[in-house]
Amino acid sequence: MFSFYPRPQSYYSPSPYQTYHQPSPYARALAQQQQQQRARAIAQETERQRAARSRYFPEGYDYQPESDEEDYYLTPRQRAFIEAKRRQEALEQRRQAAARMAHENAMEQARNPEKESTPPQSPLRRSASPSATRTPTPPPVVSPPSPSPELLEEAATKIQTKYRIHRSLRAISELASQFESLKSTFVNPTTIDYQAGDGTIVSVPVPATPTSAPAESAKLAFTPTNVPLHTYSELLSRLLVALDGVESRGDRGLRERRRSVVRAVEAEAARVEALWRSVWASHLEQEQQQRVNEEEEEVCAMVVDEAVAPLPELATPESESDVEPELPTPPATPAAAPELVLSPEPAQDDAVIIEMPEEDEKVSGDDFVLV
Repeated sequence: MFSFYPRPQSYYSPSPYQTYHQPSPYARALAQQQQQQRARAIAQETERQRAARSRYFPEGYDYQPESDEEDYYLTPRQRAFIEAKRRQEALEQRRQAAARMAHENAMEQARNPEKESTPPQSPLRRSASPSATRTPTPPPVVSPPSPSPELLEEAATKIQTKYRIHRSLRAISELASQFESLKSTFVNPTTIDYQAGDGTIVSVPVPATPTSAPAESAKLAFTPTNVPLHTYSELLSRLLVALDGVESRGDRGLRERRRSVVRAVEAEAARVEALWRSVWASHLEQEQQQRVNEEEEEVCAMVVDEAVAPLPELATPESESDVEPELPTPPATPAAAPELVLSPEPAQDDAVIIEMPEEDEKVSGDDFVLV
C-alpha cells in the first residue's frame, strides 16, 4: 500500500550524496574562447566610442572613463545623453575662455589709451645711407566702442517699425489694385431677380435711367441671374475686411492711404446696392402707373357704353285710375275762380262742358264753381 524511499531528495536541490559533474576539456576551451571574444568586442566598442568622441571634443577636453567597462553597461540613450552633456560643458568652457580673453584685452586697452591713440614717430634721418632705411609701421586700428544694449534695442525697434509700415503700405496697394480690377471687370446686369413678399421670384429688367428713390422693401433673390451681383458684393465686403485688418502703426500717411481706399470701396458697394434698389422702385412705379391707366381705361369704356345705349320708353298708363294725380301747390295769391260757360247747343246726353284755365294758371281744387 505504501512505498518506502530509502533516500528522499528534493526536486529543486541536488542530493549532497551525488558526485559533482566535471566539465569536459572541450567545454572548458569553448567557454574560454567565448570569453575572449566578448573581451575583444568590448575593446572594439570602447575604441569606437573614443574615436567618435574625438570628432566632437577638442584635444584636452576628451573624457577618459575610469574603466574600460564603464560605458559597456550603459544603454545607447544614456551614452548619448552623457556625450551631449560633455559637449555642452566643453562649449561652455570655450565660451568662458573667449569671454575672459576679450575682457582682458579690453582692460589692457583701457589702461594704455595714450599709447594706442598717439602714432609712433619715426626718428629723423641724419644720413641717407641705404642701410639705415626703415619702413614706418602702420598705426594701430582703434575699434569703435560697442553700443549699449539699450541703443541696440532702440535701433532694432525702429527698423522693425519701418519694415512693418512698408509691409502695410504694400498690402494696401495690393488691395487697391484688386479693387480697381474688380471695378473695371464688373458690368451692370440687364435683369435682376427679386423675391416678393409671398415668396415668388420677380425678374425685373434694368431700365436705362432708374428712379433716384430706392425702395426699402426690395430683397434680392438667390438665383443664377443674380450670381454676378452677389459675387461682386461679397468681394467688396472681403476687401473691406482685409483693409480693416491692416494696422496703421501710428503712421499718419498709412492711415490716410487706408482711409481713402476704404472710402472708395464703400462708395462702390453703396452704388451697387442703390442700383438694384432703384430698379425695384422703378418696377413698383411702373406697376402703379399701369394700374392707374387700366382704371382710367375702364372708366372711359363705361362712359362710352352708357352714351351709346338707347333710352328706355316712358310707359303710358292704361286708365286714369292707374295714375295718381299730383295736387298742385296753392299759389301765394288767390286766383280768380273759373267761370262755367254753357254751350248754346247742348250735347245729346245733356253733358255740361267746363272750360279749364290755361296751363300757366294754377288753380286749386276748391276754386271750381258751377254757374
